[in-house]
Amino acid sequence: MGILDKVKQVAGEAADAAKKGASQVQSKVEASQTRKKADEAAKKLGYLVFKERTEGTPAGEEAAKLVVEIADLEKQLAEMAARGVGEEETAAEGEKPTEGEKPTE
Repeated sequence: MGILDKVKQVAGEAADAAKKGASQVQSKVEASQTRKKADEAAKKLGYLVFKERTEGTPAGEEAAKLVVEIADLEKQLAEMAARGVGEEETAAEGEKPTEGEKPTE
């Protein structure tokens, strides 16, 4: 194999590695954005529950919609984790306690 052929082969391998890396970064960004959406919805739900408990304002249908939204986003995150996408982001950013573990403050 000539030197030019080796250069072409190495360049092709580098291009493939770059494509794979870009795909992984995009997947991690997607997982991070999904986690952020779930966290924002949970925050809104928390405020609704707080207002319900302190002011007597019913959380009602808006709370139900947020619960469905959070469940859908969590399902998406679980599917991403099953594919091996964004595992660090979903675990670190969500900081959910595992079963039997107490939440940290």
